[in-house]
Order: sequence, then C-alpha cells, then structure tokens
Amino acid sequence: MSTVDPRAVEEARRQIHAIVAEIEQLSRSDLAEADFFRGLLDRVIEAMGAVAGLVWLVGEQGRVEALCHTGVQATGIGATDETQQGHGQLVQALMGAAQGMLVPARAQVAGAEGRPVASNPTDLLVVAAPLERGGTRVGLLEVFHHPHQADVEQGYLRFLDTVAEVAGGYLTRRQVRSLDAQQSALAQVDRFSRAVHESLDPVATAFVLANEARRIIGCDRVSVLVRRGRRRLRLEAVSGQESVERRATAVQAIEALASVVAKARDPLWHPDTSRELPPQIEEELEHYIDESHATALAIIPLEKPRPTPVVKPGGVDAVAVARAESTARSAEEPVGVLVAEWFSSSTFEGGRRARVELVADHGRGALANALEHTGLPLFGLLDMVGRSRVLLAARNLPRTVLAAAAAVAAVAALVFIPAELRLEGKGTLEPVHKRDVFAGIDGVVETLEPGLAHGADVQAGALLATLRNTDLEVALTDVLGRKASSEEQLASTRRALLEDNKISADEKTRMSGRAAQLQREIESLEAQRKLYEAKKRDLQVLSPIEGVIVTWQVRDRLILRPVEKGQVLMSIADKSGPWELEVQMPDDRLGHVNRSAAEAKAAGRELEVDYILATDPGTRHRGAVKEIHEQAEVRGDSGNTVLVRITIDPSRHDREELGAGATVTARINCGKRPLGYVWFHDVLAFIQSQVLFRLW
Repeated sequence: MSTVDPRAVEEARRQIHAIVAEIEQLSRSDLAEADFFRGLLDRVIEAMGAVAGLVWLVGEQGRVEALCHTGVQATGIGATDETQQGHGQLVQALMGAAQGMLVPARAQVAGAEGRPVASNPTDLLVVAAPLERGGTRVGLLEVFHHPHQADVEQGYLRFLDTVAEVAGGYLTRRQVRSLDAQQSALAQVDRFSRAVHESLDPVATAFVLANEARRIIGCDRVSVLVRRGRRRLRLEAVSGQESVERRATAVQAIEALASVVAKARDPLWHPDTSRELPPQIEEELEHYIDESHATALAIIPLEKPRPTPVVKPGGVDAVAVARAESTARSAEEPVGVLVAEWFSSSTFEGGRRARVELVADHGRGALANALEHTGLPLFGLLDMVGRSRVLLAARNLPRTVLAAAAAVAAVAALVFIPAELRLEGKGTLEPVHKRDVFAGIDGVVETLEPGLAHGADVQAGALLATLRNTDLEVALTDVLGRKASSEEQLASTRRALLEDNKISADEKTRMSGRAAQLQREIESLEAQRKLYEAKKRDLQVLSPIEGVIVTWQVRDRLILRPVEKGQVLMSIADKSGPWELEVQMPDDRLGHVNRSAAEAKAAGRELEVDYILATDPGTRHRGAVKEIHEQAEVRGDSGNTVLVRITIDPSRHDREELGAGATVTARINCGKRPLGYVWFHDVLAFIQSQVLFRLW
C-alpha cells in the first residue's frame, strides 16, 4: 500500500493556487481575447501536464469556433475526416452539457434522452469545462490528457472548472467594458449629431463639423470645404484653428485637390494600393502631401442627401418616392468636402473608415440644410427681420419707437434740409505772369551773372547766364578761315586778270569763271558766319520778363553743367502782378462744377470759391472761377483730374504768404443740395457707378 507525501500534496496545491492567481491577474488586464486565452491555455497545459488544449468561443453567426489551440497534432483529431467530424460532434455535445465533463478515451457521450450523441475519437482523456458570461454559455475549455486514476481526473476537472470561472469573469468584464465603450460612443455620436444640426449657418456648421468630427474619427486633423452657389470649393473650417489663412499654399493645395475629387464624386482613401488614381487627382494629391506631410487622408465628397420616402398609415408616400427616384446623382455638385488626415499612421484599421463615413453622412445632411436655408430668396432681409423681433417686445417697445422716430427725423433732415454743396480740390498758388527760361542752344553753362540766386530781382532782357559751345566755336573759326582763304584767292585772280596782258582769251574766260565761283563761296561763307554769330548770341541767356527768380539753388544746379536746347534753366515770376490758383479737381466732380459755372454765367455772376493757403491755414479767402480746362489728365496720386484756374485778390494777402507753388485747398460753391446729398454724394456716386450701373 502506497502512501502520499503530504508535503508534495501541499506543494502541488500551492502551485495550482499560484497558477490560478496568475490567470486571475491576467484576466484583469486589457488583453485582447486571443492573447488572453492563449496565455491561459499555455498555463493550463503546463500546470496539468496535458498533451493539448483548445479554447472554443461562439462567434457572431452562432457557430462554435476555435479561438486558439496548442499541441492538437499530438491528439490525432485531424488525421481523417471521420475523426474531425467526430470531434466536432463531441464539442457540440460538451457545449450543450450542463457542467464540465470527463470523457474517457473512445467513450461515448449521452444526450438528454440517454442516447449517445457523440464520442471521443482519440486515445486521450478529454477534460472539458464550459465558459459562461453572465449566465450565458459562450465557449468551452477543452484539454487532452493521458488517462489517470479517477480521483486525479476529478482533480483535473475541478481545476479546469476554476480556470473556466476565472475566464468567465474576464469575458464578463470585457463585455461590460465593450458595452460602456459602445454607450460612450453612442453618446458621443448623439452629441455630435445634435451639435452639427444646431446652426443653419454654413460656416458655423462647417466649424462644428470639423472640430467634432475629429473627436469621433480619432484623426489628427479634419478640414471642411463648402461650395457656395456654383463657385469653387472654399476651405471654411479646420479643426483646432479659429481662422483660415487664404494666402497659405497649403490652403490653395487642399482646395485644388478637393475640387478634382468632388468632380469625380468618389471618396479618396490614401494610401490605397488597390486603386489607380486618374492623373489629375494624382498630381494634386502629390502636391498637397508635399505641403501637408500627411501620411494618410480620406477625402469624402458631401453630396446632398436624396429625399427619403415617408411611410404613411396607408403606405409609402408615392410623391416622395417619385421625387427621390427623379433626383439624378449627377444633377447637383457636392455641397462640400470632408478631409480627414493622419500624420503618424498610414492605415484605416480599427474602424477608422466606418467612423469617417459616419460623420460624413451626418455632415452632408447638416451642410446641405444650411446651404439650402441661406440660399432662400431675400434671406438676408428675412434674417434681419427675424433678429429684430426682440425690438418689438413689450419691454423694449418704447425705446424702439423712440429710436425709430429719431431715425425718421434724421432721414427727413437729410432729405429736406438744404445745404451748400462745396466740392473740394487740391492745387497750388501761382503768379499769372510766370515764365520759364530755356536754353536756346546746346552747351555748357560757363558763367552766371553775379547775384543770380533764388529770390533775386531781374529786369526784362537782363543777362542771366552765358553758355559755351565748343562745336560752335570750331565751326565759326572754320568758316572764317575758309572765307579768308577764298577772299585771298579772289584778289589774286582779279590782279592776274588786270595786270597780265599776255593771257589768252580762253585763259581769261577760265579765270573769270573762277573769280565768280570764289565770289559765290565768299557770300555763302558770310551767310554761314552770320548764322553762327546768331547762334553765338543764343549762348547768352536773357530774362524774358521783369520779376523774381523762383528756382531753388539755381547756381548749384547750373554752373558748369551741360544743357540741351529747350531745357528749362530757371523760372522767373512777376510777384507784383496778379495771382491765381491752379486747382486739380477730380473728374467725377466736374459735372457739378460745369453746371454751376453755366448757371453763374447765365445769371451774370462769378462762380465763387473758398480757399485756404497752407502758409496761412487759419484764414479763409474768396476767389472766382476763371477757366475750366476741357481735357482731363492723370496727375500723380490725384488720379484723373481737370485743371480749374481761379482768380484771387493778392491785396488781401501779405506778401510773405504769396509763394509760388504754395499748397492750396479750394472748395467750389456748387449751389444748394439736400443735406444728405452734401454729406454722402461721394458714396452715392460710388453706388451709382459701381453697383447700379452693373445691374442695368
């Protein structure tokens, strides 16, 4: 009779408890089912010293499927089709058993009516324990072991039941976590759905869609582009950003990419090795990826949802069905585009594709409703009226009436109160008698008269400067030399004709012709000399009028400087004579000025002008329009202007105020007009030319 060592039994019991505790700790981790049961099965096989083991779970279709296994080849259940079929029947029978079972080698398993329903097709002992989750049978632990004594086999069964109970706790906790996650996801989707449908403003809807969709999808960035009318897609919202920088190259790239994808009307998933992209999309996609550095992105065109048939008590709404069927898919452009991006992942696993499609379904409906709402005729006016309803509330009505009365009174004042229409223009103060001094010939300014400077008085015809022209001097010297030579030859020829009597008649004739030719050359050279002398006189620059030099730093600008014929050397003004204003009036005000000038001429009066000088801005002076030029010209920053000459009375100004070229601000009196027109005539002119004219 053999005896059992109590210490060995106690050691085995401690080992079993340790393994069960280890499996219990493993069950409380966040491992996936396959990883957990693989670890569980390895520990069970090691603890029991078993040959093989399998874990069976009920799948989505209700079929029992093997989740993991180890050592199955040693059991022989896969040797033939018969053994496989027999083992399958055994698993079904064990799944239907009320509790764990021991099935000896080649033994049969009886059903509820006592008839055999399956058998063990192997030469090994089968130890099976059911897996339950919340009282529902969801799987089976199956272990193959060598046959042992009955009490040992019962110990195997109790151990496996304990492990199955721990595994059932793992499945229950996993189901609870899954239900919690599903509940959280449903709540998140519900919040997203309510948020995205709250506003009927397309921009606000796009902003909510971009930020809320990023949380649902779990991506790094979501962008929403919206189509307004038939214009191109416009990026309206980017998750995590308050505004969009239109000039950024990334913004332009995403708009170009979204446009080509929207034309194709098919979602774009990148990377996708199973699909070959058209060249237009591939080119824009590469350009955008270079700008954004995204590793994965999904671009979903948001098409307007088709009408859904309504189920009525008498059946489906036939009108809604007809309307839905008559709406062609290509009838309208997508209302927008949703772009989801990842920067550290390149796959769409883990339900990412489904989440993108979910938010796209909600987004297309919300965005389409917002665009349809804002596209209603007179939406702006209706929206303003709707927002103003608060003004008609009982507590705000007195203030509303008072404000309305004040507004009506202000409008009436602008329409019925007359005021002087004075059109303003910028100009300069100029003397009437002012002459520019020109160079009469090319040359170099050799000398300037003493005292010639800015502000110096000069007399009419006074010498101002002397030019030097080397070419003229050379030409004059050459003419004088040629003339002297011709005169000597002429004198010699004439002496020869008078003194030599032996000259033949032919020779006299020839010499007479030569003398006549020399005489003509001398006359021609004399004429050239006179012309050169006249040009030489042009080297002296004279004052055309009596007055004051108004050119600044005239000596520094001219002395020893080359000048060309017709170049302005200096200006002389008669400051003691009459003065006038040269005002540059913008051409869009010329109509009022011309009409007022014609009315003043018909009434026998002058068109009055108020002006101030920059040299004395505190004093207002009066003048009269003398002349209005007929041609408008572009003059610097003033734009297209017309020159208006205005006569003034110089005796009303101090001599120190009268500076040629002084800045003047003038206002021409164009008669009485309503106060509102006087204040806002520039605005009205802009509306008439830039708005109303384009509508005609």
